[in-house]
Amino acid sequence: MKSLESKTADCILEISQDCIIIAGEKYDIAPPTPATLILISKYISELPEVDGNTKNIVNEVLGKAKDLSIIGKIAATLILGAKRVKERRYVAVRLKPWRIKRMPELDYLADKILDEVSNADLFRLISDRLNNLQIGDFFVLTTSLSAANLLRRTKEVETASGE
Repeated sequence: MKSLESKTADCILEISQDCIIIAGEKYDIAPPTPATLILISKYISELPEVDGNTKNIVNEVLGKAKDLSIIGKIAATLILGAKRVKERRYVAVRLKPWRIKRMPELDYLADKILDEVSNADLFRLISDRLNNLQIGDFFVLTTSLSAANLLRRTKEVETASGE
């Protein structure tokens, strides 16, 4: 059993606590950080709005699916972590025996996830990673800071009566 200090150090250093295998390649899963949560939030804001109360789910999904490739980036970021994504690492991809292309690791993993992972596994992957992001702790932190901001003294303005 790791101590709280050890877990905190691992988190700060982004030392992997788990791994996942996608299409035969092993990826270390980065521990949860506020930066990862913030980056995921940015990607989620780019998702098109999907009507969950529609009577024809097939038409709704098929009509929006072309704009949902960002889901691959969300899953890849949840695996790699924001720190690694911001490092802008590249991977060499062999297109043909004589041709190699360099592409960003995030895009490579996102494409691999969309090409190789089933919808059910993708759902489980994203759900499990979101559950491990300690969103509740981040919420408490942000709401307490927002409350402190509301309590901050505002600029005093003179009224018409001179008070």
